[in-house]
Amino acid sequence: MAQKTDLNVNPYFDDFDADKNFYKVLFKPGTPVQSRELNNIQSILQNQIESFGSHIFKEGSVVIPGSISYDPQYYAVKLNQRFSNIDIQAYINQYLGKKIEGQVSGVTASVQRIEIPDAINNLDSITLYVKYLDANNDNEISTFTNEETLICDEILFMEIIQ
Repeated sequence: MAQKTDLNVNPYFDDFDADKNFYKVLFKPGTPVQSRELNNIQSILQNQIESFGSHIFKEGSVVIPGSISYDPQYYAVKLNQRFSNIDIQAYINQYLGKKIEGQVSGVTASVQRIEIPDAINNLDSITLYVKYLDANNDNEISTFTNEETLICDEILFMEIIQ
């Protein structure tokens, strides 16, 4: 929406006019920059963005795809910080996109996302976001059980930093 306020008054002196087709402000070397010049630059940029936006998006038009989606088959699995006395944060990112299996339950899942605790995401432990692929051999359990060891069928390498 266009700005309706006239800024061509003291102390702004913004005399930008889109009908004049001026889209450049020149500065004289060795002379301090004036507020009028800065205000004109802002007006030019605002006009350019508004022109582009009104060309691409018509007033009241629907942005497609403009809907939200929810995947109920996306689960969070919280992990212990250490396994075999090794901090898993050193190698957990290698599991992204890999297939993991519960050692006791036999349930398999694909790791879709990994969140590591930090000051931004406010997690208390490393969290894997998984999509379960199938149930156990008896078709009874369809999620990992608590305190279960998760194994990966691929060999992953860990770099030890000392």
